Amino acid sequence: MLATTFKRMCSIAVAFVVFGFIDNFLMVMFGDQIDGILLSIGISNTLLAAGLGNTFSDAIGILSGRWVEKLVHAKLPPVEDGHLSKNQIIFAEAFGIIIGCLIGLFPLLFL
Repeated sequence: MLATTFKRMCSIAVAFVVFGFIDNFLMVMFGDQIDGILLSIGISNTLLAAGLGNTFSDAIGILSGRWVEKLVHAKLPPVEDGHLSKNQIIFAEAFGIIIGCLIGLFPLLFL
């Protein structure tokens, strides 16, 4: 049971790593492009660009994260979320999104 619970927590974490990566990666990329567009029309508002970039990246990230979670579930033995405590689910999601968001900052090395 413990191994199956761990595998289910890993499948949740993997989906959130993907979400976090896509979310931060696209936020940086979209935000940079939006900032350039706003500057070209005479608007200097980096926070607006960041907020708009975050809006687009959140939508794409959540869609792709759910898709990856379904793929990972298909590869692992079925375990219902009812077998996991709410704290285990939250920990797996938080761990996954932190790792993914940190990896998603990679484009900052090149901007």
